[in-house]
Amino acid sequence: MEQKISDIESSHTSTTDIIKKGSVITIITMISRPLGYIREAIQAYLFGATLLVDAFIVAFNFPELIQTLFFSGATSAFLVPVCVRYMKDHEEYSSIYSTFINLAIIITVSISFLFLAFSHGIINVIAPGFSSEAKHITRILFVIMLPVISLHTILSVIKAFLNAKEHFAAPELSGIIWNIAFILSALFLRERFGIYSLAIGVTIGSFLQIGMQIPYLRQFNVRYRMTLNMQHPALIEAKNLFTGALIATSIVPINSFVGRVIASYLPHGEVAALSYAFRIFILPFSLFAVPIYTVMFTKLSKLFHNKDWQGINTHIDSSMVLIAITLIPCTVLLCSVGDAAIKLLYERGAFTMNDTLMTNRALFGYSVGLIFYALSISFVRIFNSLHDMKTPALVGITSIAINAILASILMIPLKNFGIALATSIVSFYNFVMLYVLLKKKIGYSIKKSTIREISRSLLAGIILLLSITLTRKIITESAYLLLGISIVLTAIIYGIFFKHYYLSFLKKSQ
Repeated sequence: MEQKISDIESSHTSTTDIIKKGSVITIITMISRPLGYIREAIQAYLFGATLLVDAFIVAFNFPELIQTLFFSGATSAFLVPVCVRYMKDHEEYSSIYSTFINLAIIITVSISFLFLAFSHGIINVIAPGFSSEAKHITRILFVIMLPVISLHTILSVIKAFLNAKEHFAAPELSGIIWNIAFILSALFLRERFGIYSLAIGVTIGSFLQIGMQIPYLRQFNVRYRMTLNMQHPALIEAKNLFTGALIATSIVPINSFVGRVIASYLPHGEVAALSYAFRIFILPFSLFAVPIYTVMFTKLSKLFHNKDWQGINTHIDSSMVLIAITLIPCTVLLCSVGDAAIKLLYERGAFTMNDTLMTNRALFGYSVGLIFYALSISFVRIFNSLHDMKTPALVGITSIAINAILASILMIPLKNFGIALATSIVSFYNFVMLYVLLKKKIGYSIKKSTIREISRSLLAGIILLLSITLTRKIITESAYLLLGISIVLTAIIYGIFFKHYYLSFLKKSQ
C-alpha cells in the first residue's frame, strides 16, 4: 500500500519542526562541546591518564550518578508530561515549579549530608581496586563535589519547566558556563590545589549554571515562591510516574558506573581512557540525538494529551530517520579515524601515544553501538511521553545484569574495549526490546519510507567506510589531513545520497 500524500506532508511537517527547534540545541552544543574538549585536553595536559585522574573521575562519577540516577535523569521524564497540563496558567505553573524546586532542595541536601557522614565507606565501594593513597585522594575530591547532587537536580527541574514551554536554549547554555568555570579553575588553581582544582571547578560551575537560568524563567513568568503544596494534583501525578521514570532513566548511568567500577581492577589509566573515549563518543550523540529526542519528547507529551495517535507515529518515524541520517556517518567516522581525533585532541604533555592507543580501543567499543545508544534512550522517552514508565524500567533492569556480566567477561581478554563493547551490546538489546513492546502497546510499526531512508543511510555509510579505508592507505602521516578528507568525504557521499531529501526539506521550510 502506497503512502498517502497526507502522511508524507505530516512527516515533512514533523521533521521540519524537530529540526527547527532541535537546531537551537545543536548550535549551542557546537559551542559547548568544543569547550568540553578543551577542558578535557587541559585536564589531559596537566594530569595525563594517571592515578590522580582516575581518582577524580571516580569521585565525580558517584555524585553525578546519584543525581542523574535518582533526580535529574528521572525529573524530565516525569515532569514534562505533567507540566504541559498547566502551561497556560502562569500562577499555577509558578506554584508547581516552586513546589518541585523546594522538594528537590530538601531531599538532595539531606542525602548529601548523609553521604558526607559515610564518605569513607562509599569510597571503598566505588573504588574497590584503588590503593589506600588513591582512596584518600578520591574521598577529598568526592567531598568537594557533593553539592553537585543538589545543584544539578535543581537545574533539571528548571530545565523540565522551560522545555515544557518549548524553550530549550537556557539549560543548554549553562553547559558553556560550567566548562569555562572548570577550565579557569584548572589553569589558575592547579599550582595551589593540584588535582583538587578540578573538583573546585566542578562545584563553582554548577552554582553558576543555576544563576544563569533566572532571567529565562522571568521571561516566561515563572516565579519562585517559598511554598510546598504536597496535595497539588501535579505532585500526586508526578508521584505515580516517578518510580518507573527513576528506574528507566537510571539504566544508562548505572551501566556506565558499573563499567568504571569493574575497570578499577585494570591497570592505572584504563578508567581515564574510558572517560576520554566516552567524551568523544558522546559528541555526535549530543549534537544530533539529544536535540532530536528532546524536542520529540515534548511534542509527543502534548500529542498524547490530545490522543493524536497518528501524530505520535509520524513524529517517531521522523525522529528515527533523523537519527539514522546523522549518526550512521558519525559511527563510521569514529570507528575509522577515531585514533586521529584522539591524537589531535589529547596527545600532548602528559598524554602519551600509549594513552592514545588505550583510549582508541575504548572509543571503538563505544562507537559501534552509537545509533542503538541513541535509539534506546529515544524509545525510553517515547514511553515516558505516553505516561508509561514501567515498561522501559523493566527492560532496563534486565540490561543492568546483562551489562555487568558482559563487562566482567569481556574485560579479561579485551580490557577497556570489552567494557565499552558491553555498553554497545546492551544498547542494542534495549532498543530491540523497547521497539517490540511499543509495537504491542500502540501498534506502532516503522513505515516503508522510513525503512528506505535508514537503508539508504546504511549504504552511504558502507561506501564512506570503504572510501576512508582507502584514504588511510594513502595518507599515513598527517592526522589533520586524514580527518579533514574524511569529513569532506562524509559531506560529499551523504550529500549525494540524500540530495532530494534535503532539497524537499528546504522547499518545505521556506
